[in-house]
Amino acid sequence: MELLRRGRQIGQAVKNVQRLRQIAAVFARHGFADVIHRMTLGRYVPTRLRPAEASADIAVQERLRHAFEELGPTFVKLGQVLSTRPDLMPQPFIDEFTKLQDDVQPLPWEVVEATIQAELGKRIQEAYAEFSHVPLAAASIGQVHAARLHSGQQVVVKVQRPEIKKLIDSDVSILAFIARAMEKYIPETRLLSPTIFVDEFFKALSFELDFLVEANNMQKIADNMSSIPEVVVPKVFKHLSTSRILTLERLDGIRVNDIKALDAAGIDRKHVVKVGARAFFKSVMIDGIFHGDLHGGNLFVLPGDRLGIIDFGIVGRLSQRSRDQLAAMVMALLSEDYETLCYQYAELGASGPSIDFEGFQREVRNTLSPYMGLSITDMNAGRILIEATKIATKYQIKVPGDWMIVFKAILTIEGMGRSLDPEFDLMSAGQDLVKDLIKSQYSVQRISKDLLFVAKDVAAMLQVLPRQIRWMFRKFNSNDFAFEIKSEDLRALTSQIDKNGRRTSLSLVAASLFVAGTMALQYPEFGTILGHPALAMVLLALAAIMLLRLLLR
Repeated sequence: MELLRRGRQIGQAVKNVQRLRQIAAVFARHGFADVIHRMTLGRYVPTRLRPAEASADIAVQERLRHAFEELGPTFVKLGQVLSTRPDLMPQPFIDEFTKLQDDVQPLPWEVVEATIQAELGKRIQEAYAEFSHVPLAAASIGQVHAARLHSGQQVVVKVQRPEIKKLIDSDVSILAFIARAMEKYIPETRLLSPTIFVDEFFKALSFELDFLVEANNMQKIADNMSSIPEVVVPKVFKHLSTSRILTLERLDGIRVNDIKALDAAGIDRKHVVKVGARAFFKSVMIDGIFHGDLHGGNLFVLPGDRLGIIDFGIVGRLSQRSRDQLAAMVMALLSEDYETLCYQYAELGASGPSIDFEGFQREVRNTLSPYMGLSITDMNAGRILIEATKIATKYQIKVPGDWMIVFKAILTIEGMGRSLDPEFDLMSAGQDLVKDLIKSQYSVQRISKDLLFVAKDVAAMLQVLPRQIRWMFRKFNSNDFAFEIKSEDLRALTSQIDKNGRRTSLSLVAASLFVAGTMALQYPEFGTILGHPALAMVLLALAAIMLLRLLLR
């Protein structure tokens, strides 16, 4: 069994090397050979490989997009995630990566049928009354089919591609290796923390690959949205769902970005925008769990001017403390208090020890000064927050990834909202909710709750503190108590003292042997060597050996 396990590990290692060769070759062919060689990965690139024709005439960001597309699902997903991180990537790269699409061939019907039957443990005809063989959409992770249950309910079924998890796990492990090489050999990339980004990317993909996680997120958000009946989240049919199969209620509506269709259907666009803004602020500021990939393709207007939301593969989460900070940032924007905004960034980001806060504040103020004095309807709060985040990154304030999901969502919602209603003001729509949230931070109930947690921590500390103090004094009074001080300089000094002590000891022993040998010259009765007293010769020889050792040290 152990031999079999080792054989599989060796086989996987060989596959990883082959995939790494392919990745290095693709990047080199698209004009990134110098980067590959800087990371000492040149041995994985064929010696006669030439860059793609006319690569010098193609912009760097476009060449990188082509490389991602050629390398397949994991790298397409990587580019799509990078397109949501303007704090890490320049705008030309963001614009180019938004063009990345899951251009994949649909799975053959036989594979879809076999996957569903293996996951559900029953024939497809037993689970569904009808099942369309032609997918509604095909993506890198899975594809979606229309179906009908035996109850008559219209549903959609999301089916995961076979072996996609193994491919992504292998690619991400290689990406982690490349990220470490970038940080080691390309120092200018350390500010972007490639290894941390790859780790976050892997965690996000792991959740997206588990459809039960998506189903659980949908159920939580649906429960949270129960107080807003105009918002519809598809029902999950759990008995027909697994980690690789997801059966959902089908929503038929008009995409929110199809303005002509909305007007033709007589939709009250202003009402729809208000519903969306209220749902967004509630999910972010109150519930702390929100849809992380909002765009026109995931939002539908349903009959009755209701708003339907689909595709919960990417979900953002904010702790209570983070929600409080976001509320303070929104209020700072509303009051044009950019100093407070900078303080909030410094608190939420993992900043380095030598952050130049004055420089950070000054650059934020200069960059955002054109917005000062404008009405809130004339500026985009999401854009301001993203610009401030870029500056924070420059000053080594690393903003967590979930915050970028929030800022990008604000930017997207403001854009979509104003396309539906030119007078839409997201910040004003959430102003009352934000004020209530800030007030709640200082409410008696909230303070009492915080004090309760503090009291619990103090009580736990008081339970163990006397015991720890008693143990410390008992140890202090024991005969074997000693402080251990570790220092490189102290170690070097100790080593030198020890070395000198050994030299002194050898010198004394050698001198004693020499004196004893000289005195033994007077006692030939112990025998002779070459006509000289044997004892004297032995002692003088030992003294000579000791002196020789001293000279060689």
